[in-house]
Order: sequence, then structure tokens, then C-alpha cells
Amino acid sequence: MGKKVQSSETITENIFRSFYGPDTFIEKSAIDKSYGFKSKNGTSFAGYPDFFLDLPDFAIIVEAKPLLHSRAEEEVKFYMTTNNIKKNMVGIAVSGRELSQIKVTYFFKKTDSDEIEKFNIKDKLLTLENIGKALSKRVSGETISDEQLVSILKSINEKFHDGGIKDTYRSLFFSGIMIALTNTNFRSIYLNIQEPTDQEIATTSVTILNAHYMNKSILQAVDTQLGLKVNNLSKEFSWRDQFSFIKNIDLPLLAYKQLISQIHNKIFIPYQYEEKQDILGKAYKIFLSRAGKIENKNIILTPDHIKELMVKLARLNVNDVVIDTCTGSGGFLMEAMETLYNLAKDDEDKLEEIRNRQLIGFEIDPVLFSLACSNMFLHGDGRSNMLFRNSLLNVSDNTIMNNKDDVLLEYIREKKPTKCIINPPYENKNPIKFTLQAIDYLENNGKLIIIMPSPTLTKNQGKDGTTGLTDLLLEKARLDYVIKMPLSIFREQGRTVNTSIFGFTKTPHNPTDEVLFYNLEDDGLVSVQHKGRIDKNNRWNDIENQIVDSINNSKEIQGISEKKKIYKEGVLNAAGYQNEDGSHHKLVKFKELFSSTKGELASTNEIDAGEYDFITASDEWKKYSSYTHDEEALVYAVSASGSLGKSQYVNGKFIASNLCLVLTPKNYDKYPINMKFYNWYFEAIRKKVVADLADGTSKLTINPGHLNEYFVEYFPIEEQNAFVNEYIVKYDELKKQVQRAEKDLKINLRNFM
Repeated sequence: MGKKVQSSETITENIFRSFYGPDTFIEKSAIDKSYGFKSKNGTSFAGYPDFFLDLPDFAIIVEAKPLLHSRAEEEVKFYMTTNNIKKNMVGIAVSGRELSQIKVTYFFKKTDSDEIEKFNIKDKLLTLENIGKALSKRVSGETISDEQLVSILKSINEKFHDGGIKDTYRSLFFSGIMIALTNTNFRSIYLNIQEPTDQEIATTSVTILNAHYMNKSILQAVDTQLGLKVNNLSKEFSWRDQFSFIKNIDLPLLAYKQLISQIHNKIFIPYQYEEKQDILGKAYKIFLSRAGKIENKNIILTPDHIKELMVKLARLNVNDVVIDTCTGSGGFLMEAMETLYNLAKDDEDKLEEIRNRQLIGFEIDPVLFSLACSNMFLHGDGRSNMLFRNSLLNVSDNTIMNNKDDVLLEYIREKKPTKCIINPPYENKNPIKFTLQAIDYLENNGKLIIIMPSPTLTKNQGKDGTTGLTDLLLEKARLDYVIKMPLSIFREQGRTVNTSIFGFTKTPHNPTDEVLFYNLEDDGLVSVQHKGRIDKNNRWNDIENQIVDSINNSKEIQGISEKKKIYKEGVLNAAGYQNEDGSHHKLVKFKELFSSTKGELASTNEIDAGEYDFITASDEWKKYSSYTHDEEALVYAVSASGSLGKSQYVNGKFIASNLCLVLTPKNYDKYPINMKFYNWYFEAIRKKVVADLADGTSKLTINPGHLNEYFVEYFPIEEQNAFVNEYIVKYDELKKQVQRAEKDLKINLRNFM
């Protein structure tokens, strides 16, 4: 007989059982009937959760599912409400097939309440002791929800604004207060700090602020807590200098105390010993948004759910060394630290090794570097290998006299990083440069997970026999997968950016290797006024599990994920070649089929009485007094962000918008073209072209040069003509009939009126 294959649900249950020990929880039908659990099928028979534990002060109910986390949540909540238990309850919904990728939701229900509430803690298994502590905090009201945190941060930001604190200082000021509150002495004295006395004012020649001693106490506490701990390969950095602006904070002392007290009670205490959230990153986004500055930064912070997904995709093990070469506020490293902590359980020696050796970060922006280090400090440290400098080596910078690139590279390689998770700057060639540098830092077979503009690999391919940066990258690293992100994920930051998550392994890409292309068209989040993009309908957990399962197992899902090769006959196409069973037509570069010229006229320059068609990206054509073309052509939108990739067929005299290209057949003898056919073909592939080529951090455009290098299918002219005659001619006739009917309807309606 063959070996029995473990079911997915059993794998998830085994992860839970292994973490807590085989004899800690009672399982399923072994649970005593006196607890009164009912069948989830709605019958009168008894039903049982997957795991149950009755402790003196509370009970724990657990449901485990392989992928459908929403079902685990529904079922654990069902069992929490259908039983005879008369004490506080904790419900745990678990899904996933690896401990490093596990999804966990915690619920609680008080003895005297029917309401089931959710813990902030998620995606890690807590020890029984910590579950008890977390429950105690919630029962006593010493915790706040994500929604409440955002609301409080916005309230604090308004106070900063009203107090005249510069937007560039607000994140650091908040960070400084949070760090000061970790100092026992500061916590005990801040409410009792007094204004300078009349005698002190009289005996000094400079103006003394009302809050002089509060500012001084915060700076002293920050200096004490952070000390001089900055890696010696960093550029020169002083904590006292970075926070020195606090000396000039000019808030009325009473309002100052109230502000610190609000931060102390509403944020510091609830999040102490709590899940290690990127609180300072949240504050940074909120403070910059309020100041209207977020759009002016070349910094795009990763949304929390995407950050968590990327760390899961890294499939961390307890010995992994994680590097982030553009750390920002430290979100990836904190998430990785939490995962490594969870894998280490209560092994204090291992936890210390994780903090001191297994986390490496680079950041060049002094504010973000300060926030990242502050974040790490607030949540267990891990700052030993935080470097205040550019992670790109051999960058010409004559302002640094002792660059030490060789020393730095040796230092990083001594650490032997195995996983790199990054969101690099998107301007210029930074994404491909950071990708190459990250691969250089990694150990052989190390993994890189990077989110960057979708066209990055395509636009850096070599052209006409030359070797591009993408070609160099693939000589060192195998592209494993590409996950296309929704255009809306950075909307909270005022950006529409076409991005994808790319997964690489540090080993050369073989031309026969297949790449999994996953299209995440919808992440389930919706925009809600004053709340931003939130998972209102609880869809993300299941979506994330499906992504992780598909990537882990290189699994194709109809209409969502597909395996493709990116080399064919020695030619690289980073967007992937269509599989042979999907198409038998030849792939050729766009420029081999079409000549393209840019339109000449701004869309606002129409002349109502003009004689000739003025074609823009709009369905409704305008008029103009002269023409530039008298031919059959396609007008293709490349700069109208709402109409990118839109093609319009024209035959006659016309002028085109400067947001469009005019396409005409280029090599009719070799590749004869039916323009009506390709007009509809471009409509059919429009989403894919935009996904592969649209670029920009404020307005999306398609670069004509990149479009020229893009591979499209060439269909024999006989097939083109047959399709046009069978379908398009009929469609055009029906369209004319509709237009005539619409015209008649309007005339008859006017007559009727």
C-alpha cells in the first residue's frame, strides 16, 4: 500500500499541537459533553471544536483550517456562543501549513456578555501565560483597537499642529516621547515637572520656555535609553543631535503634560508587551498626511497587510538572518523579528541571538533611521546591525572620505544573510539597483522578496543584443514568482503605483525554469472615509492564504495564477511567454509590427467648427482645423492614465492627442496587418499591457520605448481577415444600427415633447 498522505487540516492541527505539546489541549470528541458544545450543522447532536482547554480563570476554544481562515473564525465564534461554560472564554482561529506562515485570530468573550471581541494580536501562537495576560488586559479595558489607535494618533497630530510643531519634526517628537516613557524615572516625574521659577528667569539672559524642564527631561530620557548604540559602519549619527529640536518645543506646560499623559495611557501602556506593531510607521504616515507632505517624499511605505504577506512569503526559519537594505520605519524587520521570536518560543539564548545577530537594516533618511531604531528599541531592540548609510555599494559619493564599501560588504557577508525583504525607492533605476545589491549581499540560495514597479525587469532588459541590468540579475538569481498588486494599495498615500512582489532565489536562472505569475487584482480591502483602506468584509485572510499556498506549491489557479517561461530560443521576455498550449502564434516585438509617432495636439485645443477628426483617449472624438495624417491607423493611449492601453481605429484625415501614439503597419511584406483586427486585439490584452508596462509614482504612463520592446502575438493575415469578417464587420453594423436608433429616439422624443 502507498503511504497515507496527511490532510491539510491535519497539518494545521499538528502545527498547533506541536507548539503547545500533545497533552495540553483536549481534542474533539474527547471533550466532555458537560461543556454543552452543539453541532455546527444545526442538529440536536453534540459538536466539538478541534481543541479545548479549561483553565481556572478562563477556557480556550480552538478551530483549525488549512486555508479558509474565515471558516475557522466563524466556527470558533459559533462554539464560543453554544456551550454551557460560565467563565471568560478565548477563541483561537488557526490556518496555514507552516509555523512561519501561520494565520491566527484571537477572540474573547466575557462571562457576563454575549459580545465576542477580537484581540489586536494576530498571526502568532502565544504561550498560555501570555494568552492569560492578554485576556486580563482586555477584560480590564487596558487595550485599544487599531481603529482607536488611528483615531488617537490623528488627535495627537492635531495637537501638534495647533502647537506649531513642524510637520518634519512630529514623527520624531512622538517617537521621543514614546522612548522617554520607557524610562522609569521619566514616567515617575513628568506629571510633577514645574515651570522655571521667577528667580531662574530673572537670573538668565536668554528666554526660557514654559516647558524648559519638560523638554530637558525628555531629551535626557531619550539619551539614556538609546545611548550611543549606532553601528560603526554608519555615517556619523548622534541621538542627541537628532532629537535636539525638542529643546525648542513651545507648548504650555499643562497642555504638554496632558499630551504626554494621553500618549502614556492610550498608546504606551496598551502596546507594552503587546504585539509588536509598527506604531511609529503608522504615526509617520498619519502625521505626513495631515501636513500634506506625504506626496512630496520619495518614500512609499508598505501597507501592513502587504508587509505581513511578504514576510510570510520568505518562509523564515528560526536561524534565518534577515536583511532590509532600505528599512524605512522598520516594518519588515519588526515583522520578521516577531516571526523569529514565535519560532524560537521561550528559548532566551535564541531570542538574544535574534536581536543581536539576525536582523540587519540600512536607512539613509535620518528621520526614518531614527524611527526604525526607535521602533526596534520599543519592541525588544535588535538595533545592533542598523546602519545609517546607503546600502548601494560603489555609488559615487565624493562627500564621504572613507566610504569603507569593501569593509561593509565583508561585514554583511560575515553575518550570512539568508533572506532579504525590501520595498526600495521607485524613482530612476533604484529598484533594479537595489535588487542586484540585495542579491550580492545574500548567501547562495538565499531568498529576496521585493515589491517594486511591475515594469522594472521589462524596462531593464537588454535591447538589440546588448546586456541589460535584468540580464545581469538573472545570471545571478532565479525569478521564482511575480505577484501583481492592485493599483489601489498605496492610495492612502496619495499614490497610484503599478507594483508587483517579485520573489528571487540566489542561483542562476535557467532558461527552462518556469515562473509563477499571480494576478492579485483585488486584495479585498475597501476605502472608507476617515479610516482609509480597511478589510471591512474580512476577505484578506483567505486571499493571503491562497496566495501563500499558490506560491509555496507553484500552483496554477484558473484566471489567477499561471506558470510561464521567461526565455524562449535564448530571448528574454520578463513578462513571460504564453504557454504553447495557450497559443500557437508567434510572439514578436511591438516595433516589428508597427511604426509609432507621437500625437501633436494637447487635448484642450479642440475647435468645435473644425473639419477634421481630433482623436484623444476619449470615446467621443473632437474636431480641429487641420490634420497631420491621412491613412488607416490606430491611436493608442500612453499618457492618459485613466485610458492607458486604449486603442481606437481610424481611417481618413485626422490629428491625434499628444497623450497618444499613432500606429501604422511597419513591415507589411513580412507581417501583413489588418488594423481592425489589431484594434480589438489590443483591447483584449489591454489589462495585461498596462499591468506589465504602466509606470510612474504619481501618474501612470506607458513609455513608448518600452512598448516597442514588448512582445505581442502575430496572427497570420488569413486568420486576422477571417476574424474581422466573421465578428468585427457584424459588430460595426450593429453599432451603426444602435447609433441610428439612438438618433431616431432623440428626434421622436423632441417631437413628443
